[in-house]
Amino acid sequence: MNLAYALERNAAIKPDEPAILFKNHSYTYKQINQETNRYANLFEKYGIKKGDCISIWLPNGMEFIYAFYAILKIGALAVPINYLFKKAEALYILKNSDAKLLVTDNGKLEFAFEMLEELQKLEKIAVNEDLFSDNANLISLKKELKVASNHKIACELSPDHGACVLYTSGTTGQPKGVELSHFNVSLNAEFYADSIGLTDRHYGCIVTPLSHLLVLMAGLILIFMKGGKFYLFERFNAQEVASKIHQEKINFFIGVPAMYYMFLTLPEEEKYDMSSLQICITSGAHMPLEVRRKFEERFQTFTIQAYGQTESSPVITVDQISKERRFESVGLPLPHIEVKIVDEKGNEQPPGKPGEIIARGHCVMKGYWKNEEATKNTVKNGWLYTGDIGKMDEDGYVYLLDRLKEMIISGGYNIYPKELENVLYQHPAVLEAAVIGIEDERLGEIPKAFIVLKEDSTVTTKEIKKFSESQLASYKRIREVEFVEEIPKTPTGKLMKRRLVEQENAKLK
Repeated sequence: MNLAYALERNAAIKPDEPAILFKNHSYTYKQINQETNRYANLFEKYGIKKGDCISIWLPNGMEFIYAFYAILKIGALAVPINYLFKKAEALYILKNSDAKLLVTDNGKLEFAFEMLEELQKLEKIAVNEDLFSDNANLISLKKELKVASNHKIACELSPDHGACVLYTSGTTGQPKGVELSHFNVSLNAEFYADSIGLTDRHYGCIVTPLSHLLVLMAGLILIFMKGGKFYLFERFNAQEVASKIHQEKINFFIGVPAMYYMFLTLPEEEKYDMSSLQICITSGAHMPLEVRRKFEERFQTFTIQAYGQTESSPVITVDQISKERRFESVGLPLPHIEVKIVDEKGNEQPPGKPGEIIARGHCVMKGYWKNEEATKNTVKNGWLYTGDIGKMDEDGYVYLLDRLKEMIISGGYNIYPKELENVLYQHPAVLEAAVIGIEDERLGEIPKAFIVLKEDSTVTTKEIKKFSESQLASYKRIREVEFVEEIPKTPTGKLMKRRLVEQENAKLK
């Protein structure tokens, strides 16, 4: 088994058919496979072996795709890093994953140089530029790829061989690497495609970062498996994407709820014809019902809600095209995935009664990278405990109600309060800090910080926001700040964030 077999198969069967359109340039399956082979041969030239980790710190573009599939071909593990991450965030991932090679660009080269000195396991940095440096640790992809062979056959791997390590984080704020196998991702993509009716006739578009698992699986990998094509965007712009959907007659869209909201903000007088859309996937957060209804009414299409998490490869349930759609649900479990709703003691709940959503089957991750304890706490007897609260009706439809975890989902991005709190505690004026998610019409949720200042210290809201922005990716920045005399705690001293959430909810009534 190897996820890269799909690319090789299409390169053999339909070599001259377009697979990707990027910046108005078309790339065929043959071209993509040959360039991927050059990357794969180059990685092996520099000592990368099966089981090694290679990190990709690139924006959306062809280089990301070449590097990703090259890593799969040689049996290494891909470790994507969000391009928006700052040095400290990337440094942790590189260190924890023991990445031997970092593939990046000029925009991150200065950071990469600095990190090279701090990371013993990182041996090389590959940059797709002409480099004027005699540093032996630097690889000029632009130069070396010109002479690399474009012939390479993907190696045969056992189904449970690792394909990628994607970093998420728990409520402790400590990032955890989720290891997924070729089996995990392959079956999840295959059953997901069948459930939503995706075929080689579909023309998709990718607008969110390729470093996100949903986009990797439900976009790149899934479309290659089915032999379709997609338009790749560097970033999301509602007007640009809507125009391209009309021009190209794109019929498959994957986005987070915030993107659907942004489509609705486009001027009504400007006619954006997106009637070609047949499949509109929403995931990353539960889309508000009113946004779904308005989007479907205005653009004469319908949306499909999916639910899952990185640990589930990532899809657990989805609105299945051949089944009745129940608008408030997140659909039915994918084939060969079992879902239960359980109470705090692990007892299965009857239909309609809330509890924690747990899942079992091909979707369950191999485990957290180098973290057996966290794996044991999350996967018990083969069941993945999601940390999400839901219920199930008598027909097996799942309804997502809330989260046991404190994670904030803002515009489809996962934000972990503890990480933001750790940054705030670095400020000399901050005595205590607690971060929660509050409702936001456009992004779903945004981070709000409650801060207790040290005695005789002063700081403004603007200064706190600026401080957090200097330490964190832009989507994680603290949007609202409230200075308080004290933060509610339990008798044992644990922060009572639920009380803060209740206070914020009361303001909305």
